[in-house]
Amino acid sequence: MNSNPQLPHRADVSCWRRRFALLTAVLCAFAIQLSAAGSLAQDALSFRLPEPLDGYSTERIGSVTWTYPESHRGRVAPLIESLDDHWRKVVNDFGVIVDDQLVIRIARNPREMRALAPVDAPPPDYATGVAYPRSGVLLLTMSAPQTWEPPDLEVVLVHELSHIAFYRAVAGNDVPRWFNEGVAIHQSEVRMLPRMESLLRAAAQRSMLRLSELDDHFPRRPHEVNIAYAQSADVVGFLRRSNNDERRFHRLIYSLRDGETFDAALASAYGWTRIGLERQWRESLRKRYRIMPALLAGSTVWVVAAVLVIVAYRRRRHYHHAKLQQMAHREELEALQVTSRPPPPPISPEPPADKGVPRVEHDGESHTLH
Repeated sequence: MNSNPQLPHRADVSCWRRRFALLTAVLCAFAIQLSAAGSLAQDALSFRLPEPLDGYSTERIGSVTWTYPESHRGRVAPLIESLDDHWRKVVNDFGVIVDDQLVIRIARNPREMRALAPVDAPPPDYATGVAYPRSGVLLLTMSAPQTWEPPDLEVVLVHELSHIAFYRAVAGNDVPRWFNEGVAIHQSEVRMLPRMESLLRAAAQRSMLRLSELDDHFPRRPHEVNIAYAQSADVVGFLRRSNNDERRFHRLIYSLRDGETFDAALASAYGWTRIGLERQWRESLRKRYRIMPALLAGSTVWVVAAVLVIVAYRRRRHYHHAKLQQMAHREELEALQVTSRPPPPPISPEPPADKGVPRVEHDGESHTLH
């Protein structure tokens, strides 16, 4: 017999408290799941694609769904043919295997690109291409906003492919935007002269941005955007400057893929902090461009550009001259082949008429008398 009648009551209270706590935990977990499901539903709604416009064709080629204007099939065909090579090069640059499912929509103009964009996620007004990495959707326009000039679709395509492949390579983990943009520019743009011009001009005007500034706020004004893109691409190029750095760059990607922060991944792969990276990069600028002090005169940038134009013109003239020589050489070969042909057999002359046989002409015809 229990001498303390209060103990069972306390045990019951404790039991009910445990049950209430367990029930509360279950309800909280269920609420979190509902919240996550609502977020996923909202995300699916945001990336729901509208039906293609009239005059557009949709076809599935391998793992890629293409939508493009039927009237521009000839312009789209080279992009379709080169996609596999571009995707392979971009992905191999990260050193990982990623999903290759893509949806690529190509519009005639910015207005139709907006109509083909995911619902509630229109492209920026200034964009000639935009990628939605989470859903693997990529949009291009055949005419640039404002200017309506045809952009280099192949360059824009590789740039946006890079964004999608990079997102999948790091498993969707957060990375600084300057690093993301720098990788895409480094992979897509072969002609870096415009970027270098922006970089040198920023150095001359002392308007270069710190990486910490780009982390907090990526600029929107055209002048600052050009500088930000030029710096981002050059920093990524600095990280990839040698064959040995390919191994370290892959290690950086692996660390980001495993969920490490960018600072931790950078320290693990290169042994630098972000401040150390910027210091090393700026030092490399001084070493790579020893003529920088001369370029700080401002107008000298245009002199360098003019020199590059002259060099390009001379190369073009050299190519044209070599082409003319090639054509002349071909003509000489053709003439030599003509002269080396065996002469045609001589034409046998008609046998002379027999002088001893008289000939009489009658009604315009010659008759031999026998």
